[in-house]
Amino acid sequence: MSQIEKIHHTLIEKKKTLALAESCSGGNLAAKFISIPDASKYFLGSMVTYSNAMKEKILHVSVETIRVSGAVSREVADEMLIGLMKLSGADYGIATTGIAGPTGGTSEKPVGTVFIAVGAKGKKPHVVQCDFEGDRAAIIEATCERALEELSYLI
Repeated sequence: MSQIEKIHHTLIEKKKTLALAESCSGGNLAAKFISIPDASKYFLGSMVTYSNAMKEKILHVSVETIRVSGAVSREVADEMLIGLMKLSGADYGIATTGIAGPTGGTSEKPVGTVFIAVGAKGKKPHVVQCDFEGDRAAIIEATCERALEELSYLI
């Protein structure tokens, strides 16, 4: 059984819900969940908040946080998840933000820098920084796989 299938069965068994806020994963994480029959029993949805404006308007990420820390940061991932959990009411959530490339990287945050936040209702988010390598597709796939791994530890 794959990691996502284990998560799928665990969420159904526990009668818990899941929501996503995706930036650099661009809906790919949601696609993985909805590809499995009966995902509607737990999957509430995903918001692809790719632009800073959408992060601010939908997830209530602070303009100041983006200005000070940058859109690709631990702080923004944290605020994305907090906003997602408030908006969705989900039991569990995942938020992703990063630089999938091939452009957009800097010396401080090169292409492949990704922050993934996972959390449960009423608990402080857990944020991990990842430094992936490869082309855009590989970085997006690695982001999704690591997000699933982090969620599996939580549930």
